[in-house]
Amino acid sequence: MIAVLPGVLGIFLIASTEETKRSIRNTVCNKLFGVSNAIEYPKFQRFLLIVGVLAILYSIPACWFLLLRKFF
Repeated sequence: MIAVLPGVLGIFLIASTEETKRSIRNTVCNKLFGVSNAIEYPKFQRFLLIVGVLAILYSIPACWFLLLRKFF
């Protein structure tokens, strides 16, 4: 579960529609800064892409080691 959820989150962040990403941005900006457009959308979209890729890159080796831990 620890190994699979980051991969699912990464796929969600990468494959989300623009409307969903804007909604996430508005929610995050409202919670952190009190306004809904404190971060420009292209920068926030790039951030979500980077976080998504990192989550997938974490998930792949974690799943691999969990599957092969009996052999180490």
